Amino acid sequence: MMMRSILVSVLLLMLCACSRQKEPTPEELAGQAAKEYYDRLMTGDYEAFLSGKAGADSLPADYRTQLLKAYELYKQELDQTHGGIAEVTISNARCDSTQQLMHAFLLLHFKDSVKEEITVPMVQREGQWKMR
Repeated sequence: MMMRSILVSVLLLMLCACSRQKEPTPEELAGQAAKEYYDRLMTGDYEAFLSGKAGADSLPADYRTQLLKAYELYKQELDQTHGGIAEVTISNARCDSTQQLMHAFLLLHFKDSVKEEITVPMVQREGQWKMR
């Protein structure tokens, strides 16, 4: 009876330990932020994609307009070449301590079955991960 009680207690402790949410690592947070920005680009929300760039809030209006147009043209090119992006997934993320940034590796899954891995340099600004 005592052994059964100990076994039940150990199992309950293991269950509680497993059910705790672990804090995401900086690599996971940077990768998720990069994916969200590219998801926005994929849907044509160029303003939201640009807002994911570090320093975007201090860009001159003319340059901002040029960037938005460049994002639109980039998406149009992907749509024409590959039928567009079907999905964006996180491949990996690694810290580069010498440059004080995180490299997020994303896989762009195109509608024509082609996959392309891109590297998105990420920096942390005021508690948020932004594209560099």
